[in-house]
Amino acid sequence: MKKTLAIIGTGIAGMSAAYFLKEDFRITFFEKDNYAGGHTNTYIHKEDDRNVYIDTAFMVYNEITYPNLTRFFKELDIKTKPTKMTFSVQHIPSGLEYCGTGISGLFAQRTNIFRPWFIKMLMDMDRFNKKAPDILEKEAYVDLTLEQYVKDNKFGDDFLYKFLIPMSSAVWSTPPDLMLNFPAVTLIRFFKNHGFLGLDTHYQWRTPEGGSRQYRDKLMNAFNNTVHINNGAEEIFEEEQNVVVIDARGERHEFDKVLIAAHADDALKMLKKPTNLQRDLLSKFHYQPNRATLHTDKKLMPKTCRAWSSWNYRIQRDQRNKLTTTTIYDMNSLQDVSDKQNYFVSINDPGEINPLNIIWEKEYHHPLFDVPAMRAQAKLSELNREGNIYFSGSYFKYGFHEDAFTSGLNAAREIAGKGLWN
Repeated sequence: MKKTLAIIGTGIAGMSAAYFLKEDFRITFFEKDNYAGGHTNTYIHKEDDRNVYIDTAFMVYNEITYPNLTRFFKELDIKTKPTKMTFSVQHIPSGLEYCGTGISGLFAQRTNIFRPWFIKMLMDMDRFNKKAPDILEKEAYVDLTLEQYVKDNKFGDDFLYKFLIPMSSAVWSTPPDLMLNFPAVTLIRFFKNHGFLGLDTHYQWRTPEGGSRQYRDKLMNAFNNTVHINNGAEEIFEEEQNVVVIDARGERHEFDKVLIAAHADDALKMLKKPTNLQRDLLSKFHYQPNRATLHTDKKLMPKTCRAWSSWNYRIQRDQRNKLTTTTIYDMNSLQDVSDKQNYFVSINDPGEINPLNIIWEKEYHHPLFDVPAMRAQAKLSELNREGNIYFSGSYFKYGFHEDAFTSGLNAAREIAGKGLWN
């Protein structure tokens, strides 16, 4: 008789574990949201007489730095297509607009050539791209923050606030002030691995045809009768013979093993009696709420059409003269969703989108990484070697889809007690 396994959360960290364990365990999912998928969330919009499929969280991957996700898509026969991963910055207070697609993009505003501070920023960008990897293998830099690194190496404020922070903030969906505390080594390693340290070093990115719902539906169809939607886990604890899950309705469920495939802070809250190791490690991770707005309002895009990009980072001042930022994804550039209408997904719009253009909104949460979190991260694998409660999530590495998928695979190996997908 198969053993029983509860998976808490239906994001990719839970779905990947289920994919590898479905033959060995009777699996039950508990999901607090009103849909399965987590950041795999394709909005289906009715446009005239057809459906338009628009991803609102996970959108793109590449075959170099997402090897496990790539293999998974091939096994499920998920069709994908090439996409463009271009990036622009609008700095409203100074009037600056540029994008990173070569000389033409950097000087999308022809007046940029007459801005000495912009030329210095470009020189700093080039120096950063060449110099930054030098710290990767040096133990002395492990605890260095991004702000300290920039200050120690005398990079200018324009480089920091009009390039490095916008780029990093957009990648990690993290507010600019919190990016200053981001571990420099982690950021630079990520940039190097993803080909971000140069104008011509980028990889070919891809996106699932018809949205990421394609793989979610194929995978989750096998569990239709054992997925508790709108009914997350409230309390989890081990007893002598099993692990108990108390769901949001107060009902008790018993399993041989439980995988908590949720954010680290939520995982800790679920544990009735966390071990010292669980408390010490999970408590080091914090999360940022980010509101995604699907809309058709193009007025927030760069005024210079040559600067329009797939990712567009906008810096403006609000009514209190405080700087606010938003990232605008051009979904036609990223996913080619429509030939009739522009569609955008804005992250943390400060209220500038015309309400008549808003189609849909949802709040997501993304991990915030600082030096204490990265030190805890190095020990996270130990969580899955004690007891019958296991953990997975994007917080096990950089916070992205590949990281969550791989954490689910690694947790599945521990749960099964054998090699999987070797």
